[in-house]
Amino acid sequence: MSVGGRNVTAVVLAAGGGTRMKSDVPKVLHPVAGRPVLVHVLAALAPLQLERRVIVSSSRKSEIVAAVDGSPFSEGLIYAVQDPPRGTGDAVQAALRAARFNDGLVLVVPGDTPLLETETLDALLHIHVAGDAAATALTARISDPTGYGRIVRDADHEVERIVEDRDASYEERAIDEINAGVYVFETEPLSQVLEKIDRENAQGEYYLTDVVALLRSAGHHVIGHRTHPQEVLGVNSRAQLARVGEMLRRRSCERWMDQGVTIVDPTTTYIDASVRIGRDATIHPFTFLEGDTSVEERAEVGPQARIVDTTIGEQAKVSFAVVIGSHVGPEATVGPFASLRPGTRLERGSSVGTFVETKNAHIGEGSKANHLAYLGDAEIGRGVNVGAGSITCNWDGQDKHRTIIDDDAYVGSDTMLVAPVHLGKRSATGAGSVVREDVPDGALAVGAPARILEGKGNKMGVDENQADEEPRE
Repeated sequence: MSVGGRNVTAVVLAAGGGTRMKSDVPKVLHPVAGRPVLVHVLAALAPLQLERRVIVSSSRKSEIVAAVDGSPFSEGLIYAVQDPPRGTGDAVQAALRAARFNDGLVLVVPGDTPLLETETLDALLHIHVAGDAAATALTARISDPTGYGRIVRDADHEVERIVEDRDASYEERAIDEINAGVYVFETEPLSQVLEKIDRENAQGEYYLTDVVALLRSAGHHVIGHRTHPQEVLGVNSRAQLARVGEMLRRRSCERWMDQGVTIVDPTTTYIDASVRIGRDATIHPFTFLEGDTSVEERAEVGPQARIVDTTIGEQAKVSFAVVIGSHVGPEATVGPFASLRPGTRLERGSSVGTFVETKNAHIGEGSKANHLAYLGDAEIGRGVNVGAGSITCNWDGQDKHRTIIDDDAYVGSDTMLVAPVHLGKRSATGAGSVVREDVPDGALAVGAPARILEGKGNKMGVDENQADEEPRE
């Protein structure tokens, strides 16, 4: 990205340990609204099309890399290791060394501020250039500024210095304009003054905030741009993580409603940042849409549904269900109280109903399993009816085996299909049967163990010639 004819490098500060989180996980990697905190920051930077992006990490770089590599924002990242962490000023110096750049603009962003928006960062860059400043700081006004650095302005309303809370005087603590930790710098003057900052402060660290006073003393302009206080909230504790998560979820719901999605109750709807939803879809209360999930147009999800890494097709309906790693085809129905485990694929108009569990199962167009069934490692054709209490017995104690049920078959209630087994077209099983051998087309299997009655199947009443010759719409 070029602003005012100059390239922009983003530096993301992600070396903080986050001791208040009381966790072995670096604070920027804690998940919130479906992504690690740090990835939300990278998502805000992505539309800016920056020349470089540098992540400053602690010695735990490998954990940062592993988390970011699973996101859409990892390509072209440069990593700088700050070991040991010695403050934000030292972190920016590490970034300058790692990226080897000495011109253009530097956009510095904390890695623990997931509410930052692209529009705000873009505005900050353009205000900086228009103001002919050496540095521009993002600020906000809050009613209780305790814990934040204060913005001290001069008579011309330029930023004179930034004072950390621990180092502030009584008068300075009364200032309600806070430093957000987001800056734009001209690279050359920044490089010159970074060498001059010291550690004479309450924390014994190299403060990046000290750069402001040094730039001013060298005759440079430093300006501030104020934004909404919620946008600059950082994450330093689990309570703050929960608060930020609530705001991200609300923002996500508002965005989808603006795009034509009906969300009945946003306060009880949880939508990850990675989810996609089509127009005129309806999301009912207590629905969780997570991971790589897509809800297509006019689909209806919820209430009480958890959908993870799944596609929900057009006009499909899912309620009171858990669906993970699956595909629910157009006009299919799931639930209530169904569990679709990874590898499940429902074709158009199929139905998985009350207390039905599936795993690694392909259920054909118009097929139904409406009550109390387990379908695991199964290939089920079109127009099949699976009766209540039926089970594909896919595990023999050592290996998994598949069950194949061809088009228009009828599986009677309480049937045990002992895999590997194959039910032919228009075949049927009697209630309570234990089927251990293949059932030919049109045959009926009854009893325990089942015996085969040729020509006694076709419980679905399908005309054989039509079934074989006429394709379904």
